[in-house]
Amino acid sequence: MRASAFVAGAALLAYILYGFGSATVWVDLRSIGWRLLVIIALEVLVNGINARAWWHTLPRQTRGGCFSRVILLQLAGGALNETIPGAPLSGEPVKVLLLKERFSLSVTTASLLSAKLAQAVARLIFVLLGMLAASRSLKLDRLPVETLAVAFILAVAGVAVFMALQLRGFSGIARRASSRLSVLGTWVERFQHGLGRVDDHLQDLYRSRPWDFVASVLLALAGLGVGVVQIWLMMGWIGLAPDWLSSLTIEAFSVLVSFVSFAIPGSLGIQEGGKVLIFAALGLPVSAGVSVGVAFRLNNLANLAIGLAVFAWLRPHRILRAARLAESGKQ
Repeated sequence: MRASAFVAGAALLAYILYGFGSATVWVDLRSIGWRLLVIIALEVLVNGINARAWWHTLPRQTRGGCFSRVILLQLAGGALNETIPGAPLSGEPVKVLLLKERFSLSVTTASLLSAKLAQAVARLIFVLLGMLAASRSLKLDRLPVETLAVAFILAVAGVAVFMALQLRGFSGIARRASSRLSVLGTWVERFQHGLGRVDDHLQDLYRSRPWDFVASVLLALAGLGVGVVQIWLMMGWIGLAPDWLSSLTIEAFSVLVSFVSFAIPGSLGIQEGGKVLIFAALGLPVSAGVSVGVAFRLNNLANLAIGLAVFAWLRPHRILRAARLAESGKQ
C-alpha cells in the first residue's frame, strides 16, 4: 500500500508540474543554482540537531562520547525510512542494532520512542505557533480549513495516545494481549520481559531527568526553525521579498502536511501540493510555491543520498556479524 501511495504521489507531482508550468520552475531553479548546496548543508545541520535531541534521551552515565555515532545513525536511519516503500520505520531497528555494541536493545528502543515523542510534540507546538502567527495574513477561503482542522486534531490525539502509552508503560498492555498467545511459550515471556525493561528506561527519563526530555523537545523545535531559514533564503533567491512571517507559515503548513501524509515516502507530491495551497493563501505566486517545493525535493534527494552513503560506510553487515560472534562466545 505504501508503494502504491508512492506511485500516486509521483503522479500528483507530475500533474502539479504540468499544470503550473515546468518552464517557470526551471527558471527559478536556475536562479537558485549552486546556492542549493546551502539548503542541503542546512538540512544536514537539521539532522545533527535531531541527533542531539535523540542523544539527550539516552542515559546520562553512558552516552558520553557517542554523539558522532548517533549523528551517523540519524542520517542513515532517516534515509532508510524514506527509501524503503513498504517499511516507513525500517531505519529504527537499524539504529537499535548498530548501537548494540554500546547500549542494550531496551535502552536504545526506549530512547528512540522518547525521541519520536519529543519530535511529535515539537511539531505540534511549531504548527500551532505558525498558524496563530499568520492567522490574519492568510486567505482562509483558499485553504481546506475544515480538513486541516480535523488533521490537526487527529495529530494531537495520536500524540496524546503515544505519550500516554509511554507514561503508563507498554508491558501491561502487552501482558493482557499476550495472555491469549500462551501457545507461543517462552517467546511471549521474553517479549514481556523486554518491554518491561523498555518501560523502566522510559520511567527513568520522564521521572528522574525530565529536563533531558525538555531539551530534546527544544532541540527539535530548533531544527524546525532552521527550516524557516531555508524557506526565507529560497524566497529571496527566486525573486520574492523575503518575509519571516510568511516563511514561518509556509514551514508550519509543510510540517502539518507531513503529519497527514506519513504513509507516502517523503510526502512525494503532497508536500509540493501543500506549498501550492499555502502560497496561494498568502497571496504569493503559485508557481513560486511549485518551485520551492521542487527545490526542497532536490534537497531531500541529496540528503537521502548522503544517508545511504553513510549507511554503506557503516558496513552494518560486519557490525552485526561481530555482535553475533560475541553473543555466541558468551554462550
